[in-house]
Amino acid sequence: MRSIPRTKGPTRSGPAGSGPARFVLTRGEHLLREADVGPKFARQARMARAGLPVPPFFCLSAAAFTAVVEPLRQEIEGAVRHLDVTDRARLSEQAEVLRQAVLGAPLPAGLPDALLRAFEDSFGRDGTVAVRASMVGRAGAGTEDSADDAFAGISDSFLYVPREHLLDRVRQCWASGFNADAMLYRHARGDSPTAFAVSVGVQRMVLGERSFVLFTCDPQTGLRNPVLAAGLGIGEGVVQERVAVDHFFVDGASGEIRSEVVRKERRMGLGPDGPGAGPVPLPVPEEERDLPALSDARIQEVLRLGSQVEELFGRPQDIEGTVTGDGVVHLLQARPVVLDWEHQRIWSNANITESFSGTTTALTYSFAQYFYQAIFRDVYRRMGVPAASLDRHGDDLTGMIGLFDNRVYYALDSWYRLHRQAPHFALWRRPWERMMGLETSSPDAHHDRLDLSAAHLPELASSAARVLGAAVRHARSMERFETWWAGAHTRYRATALTDPQPLQLVRQFRALWREVGEQWGVTLLNDVMLTVTAGVAAGRFRGWLPAAEQGLLSDLLCGGEENRSVTILISAVACAERLRATPDLLEDLEHKPVDEVWETLTAGGYGADGEDLHRRISRHLDRYGDRGLEELKLEQPNPRTRPAEFLRQLADYARAGMTVDELRGRERRTRAEAERTLAGHLAGRPVQLRALRYLLARQRQYIYFRENSRYCRSELFGLAKETFVALGRALADRGVLDTTDDVFHLTQDEVFGFFDGTGVTQDLRGLVAVRRAESDREQAELPMLFATVGAVRDMLPSPAARGPDDRELRGLGSSGGKVRGVVKLVLDPHQVGAADEGKILVARETDPGWLFLMLSARGIIVERGTMLSHTAITGRTFGIPTIVSLPHATTRIPDGALVEMDGAAGTVVVLEGAG
Repeated sequence: MRSIPRTKGPTRSGPAGSGPARFVLTRGEHLLREADVGPKFARQARMARAGLPVPPFFCLSAAAFTAVVEPLRQEIEGAVRHLDVTDRARLSEQAEVLRQAVLGAPLPAGLPDALLRAFEDSFGRDGTVAVRASMVGRAGAGTEDSADDAFAGISDSFLYVPREHLLDRVRQCWASGFNADAMLYRHARGDSPTAFAVSVGVQRMVLGERSFVLFTCDPQTGLRNPVLAAGLGIGEGVVQERVAVDHFFVDGASGEIRSEVVRKERRMGLGPDGPGAGPVPLPVPEEERDLPALSDARIQEVLRLGSQVEELFGRPQDIEGTVTGDGVVHLLQARPVVLDWEHQRIWSNANITESFSGTTTALTYSFAQYFYQAIFRDVYRRMGVPAASLDRHGDDLTGMIGLFDNRVYYALDSWYRLHRQAPHFALWRRPWERMMGLETSSPDAHHDRLDLSAAHLPELASSAARVLGAAVRHARSMERFETWWAGAHTRYRATALTDPQPLQLVRQFRALWREVGEQWGVTLLNDVMLTVTAGVAAGRFRGWLPAAEQGLLSDLLCGGEENRSVTILISAVACAERLRATPDLLEDLEHKPVDEVWETLTAGGYGADGEDLHRRISRHLDRYGDRGLEELKLEQPNPRTRPAEFLRQLADYARAGMTVDELRGRERRTRAEAERTLAGHLAGRPVQLRALRYLLARQRQYIYFRENSRYCRSELFGLAKETFVALGRALADRGVLDTTDDVFHLTQDEVFGFFDGTGVTQDLRGLVAVRRAESDREQAELPMLFATVGAVRDMLPSPAARGPDDRELRGLGSSGGKVRGVVKLVLDPHQVGAADEGKILVARETDPGWLFLMLSARGIIVERGTMLSHTAITGRTFGIPTIVSLPHATTRIPDGALVEMDGAAGTVVVLEGAG
């Protein structure tokens, strides 16, 4: 079968004149006007103009329908006043009367000739066509295949139509506007039963042998995971579910395809009786029945075309197409995927697991809700968002995170709605999404386009000026923030926590949080500036240095002013060096319980060297005692309260031979080598070199501020730990709880409510019992990213499945370097010390407290995280090859396996299984 030529893009107007010819739109801008032809055919014209493979077509405009029906208007209006939508049989009878009136209406003089002439010019006298109707709304009524109303399948379509039947099929398309289903649909929408017109498309009939429907996002949830359905024969078999259909589910992040192939005994096509019989079911040869409807290569071609269509229209699409016998793919229709955006929720823990890894307690979750609400209200205020707008988004501020099986997830839909209050969000949306670990944009990202209309320019200019001013003053603002926090932290510890009376403690805690809500937003502005700068720098890097190694950009971010996280680590390594000079103590740690060794050290049992080490450790814990494993979990003790555990970590450093000079030297050497490489790549291009160095300097500065403020956050959560432990002890003393630790199974409001009289129950012990039982149950982990529509608990997906057992795995390269080593799998950081020297650390996620484990690792691989996560920053700072966001790493890479990893490319090769 020869290839059917593509339609040419509309370049000039259709037939001229003021008579019936004006209703027949063959080419030109008229085919692009939705008011004339409806969205369905206007989109086909846009696709054809963009060079996509759309079969040739022309349209009979909606004005033709109006001209035919107008003489019947009084009769139609009288009939619809008596429509009975509650009685299906009666409605069908009334609809048939209206249909017959349209079928019998006279046509404008000359219209039949003009229509047949267009047919012959476009397809020849012997051609066959598909004739399809499309409802065009009037006066605000619904329009078929519009952005917000699918209305699909309500109007009629006819296939294999020859020239001699064209007029009859056009009349039937017009009459389908009064089908019982169409009128019932309009009634359900609240539209007038007559507020519509019908355009008719006449398109070359494509004799497809394999047909498909492609959703460029998940049609249930809107997540960017395409779903492709395909069957044998023409498209009506697939669309109308008249043939068995294969399904192909595409992971939008990895590109992996899961196939569900079914047995296919029938296909829809042209029967032996010819076009007059329409599409009929035909048998499929036995040898083809169990084969996929589409080959792998054809699936990739369809997905590629789908991406082009989505890019053309700026939002997810529902696309119908067919493949002819010569292997050519034809796109027959595209419409927006219509979802209930108001009730959709998008959940992800790709980034938040760095803060709240694994499972956590009700107290941590409720306190985190409180934290996010306060600090984000402040950052939006700083961006110039009006207080009234923040009040309207109160539910989103309190609902920025959710808890599923005791795991914290970001509610990204709330984040999008909140961010969209800033008129310039479109400028930093993609960098922010990358920071959050999102591979693709929100399914409704078409909302996030910069509005440059005259009505919005003043608001945009005001907001931009405010943000630019904040950027100019940013360094000073961050310094003021750190000064304020140092004073507030010291003051709270000296007053509220010295002699805590429960009610007074609650009041002083809330007073502190009033200050937090007025100060903390500047740290989030820093994150916005970091993500924007990182996005711009990465774009310039790709454009100006296309041949550079992927890890070069990461290496260039090393160096700069020593931030708080590095200072803490340097302090710990200095303590480890002093421990190495106390061999008796180090020896005891090999054979004795760590708590016993700490008691001996505290009592002066290791002489002058031991006393010096104890002073150093005490000074470190006084300054940095809130930095530890899972430090933001309130139920997790920090090193300040568990100094013996810190001693154990120091012993691991001491045995590994770490030194302060080595750590600082490693970073300096990495940066120096990267700068030489950069200068070589941009030799002779001084302007580009200076521009890139400027962007990188800004990025390093923002990373410096970010890491400093992250430790301030650790101190804030540390104060909360001490506060709630004190209140838990007061509840246990009163016999309300069995133990102090029971307080972690209550929410913040439940704890405070007991003391200030706002609680709703006195049976806190009962609440603890219920929640403890829930946390003790074995719970499978949900996927890293999923969406729900409607009641959230009704739509939770199945637990995350193990990925394919491939030998080569790929994640996101975030710190360059190729290394080979044995895997140390860490599922619970509390059960191990530091990874052995030379081991490659593999974990689900890390947090700042993992530094003690990470530094002795040869490489780091984690399932979650982003290029700007703490894991990635740590790897870059200390020259440790690092890969983040590698799905199912902890199940796909066995403990003890020999692997080779490339921290720049993001690849891991399993060389040998577990030894």
